[in-house]
Amino acid sequence: MEIYISNRLFYLAWGLVTLFFVYKLILEVYTYILSILIAYILLKLYAKKFKNKIKIKGQAVLITGCDTGHDAALRLASIGFNVFAGCLTPDGVGVNTLREKGGETLHVVPLDVTSDTSVKDALEVVKRKSPDAGLWAVINNAGIAFNGDVEIASIETMKRIAEVNIYGMIRVTQACLPLIRKSKGRIINVTSVKGRLAIPTDAPYTMTKWAGEALSDSLRREMYRFGVNVIIIEPGHFGGITGMLTNESGKLATENLEEAWHNASSNVKSVYGRQYIDGLINNIRHVGEGGATNTEPVSDAMQDAVENVSPKYRYLVHGTNSSFDKYCVLAVLNQVLPEVVMDWLVRYTFPLPRTTEQNN
Repeated sequence: MEIYISNRLFYLAWGLVTLFFVYKLILEVYTYILSILIAYILLKLYAKKFKNKIKIKGQAVLITGCDTGHDAALRLASIGFNVFAGCLTPDGVGVNTLREKGGETLHVVPLDVTSDTSVKDALEVVKRKSPDAGLWAVINNAGIAFNGDVEIASIETMKRIAEVNIYGMIRVTQACLPLIRKSKGRIINVTSVKGRLAIPTDAPYTMTKWAGEALSDSLRREMYRFGVNVIIIEPGHFGGITGMLTNESGKLATENLEEAWHNASSNVKSVYGRQYIDGLINNIRHVGEGGATNTEPVSDAMQDAVENVSPKYRYLVHGTNSSFDKYCVLAVLNQVLPEVVMDWLVRYTFPLPRTTEQNN
């Protein structure tokens, strides 16, 4: 009886001690995490309030893809930068807006990022019109998109998108780097939230954005020795306001999808069915729903990347007319959650049109 009571007391004491240490461990872990969180918030507030800016004295900034995305060009010109807005179509609506509102410090430059000659000519204009201040920053903003499954998209379509989104970025960067190294300036590459998050029916576009992320990371680590900053801007849900898949771009995306369907094999057509393509086209028409109503957050990020003495490596820019950007939230989760969980979340968040095979 005495032995039985002693054993019970021993295990009770052992259990209480264990619970005490577990409690202490949990308390310390939570205290540690809370301390890090508080320090991070204070650091962000401090950095935002006391960030150092460069002295603006007419430095040149070259921005590609300004036919539709011209807000940042107008803003940078208004605060004293000598902005060169590269446009593919010199007589487009975006160009007229730039010329009307840009003032003397904004120059519209014909620029096709897929052409070596066009890039070279644009750079000559930059050199001629900003001989003293030099080229301080390049913003690789040009990009095109396509929505379609890997099994439906043609190799030619994938090459066409990569030629603009990847090789155009590389072509402009290589041409400008001698001037950027001289000024110890910065290369700013606009990728996308999809540079962190791959969703179905988006591989032709998304793979170029992942490539842009890898290119930027490699280049940043190469440029440390020259004092050049390489920065990534990852816009979230801005498709409806940037024109990436709306208006003329949306019409072109629909035409490309129709062409891909026309050229698809009989097997692909029988498995997917016409209703599947109609569903993708409908998604394109509604791509802007719930997204940002203006590009001001992206322009904020671009301005900070250009003028901040110590800019961020990455700017993940939430784009939504509410407080929740599903793309950005999933992109962050994608860095920490297991693939099986992410696959379920993506399937739930981005449901696909039904195929003929599924209906059968």
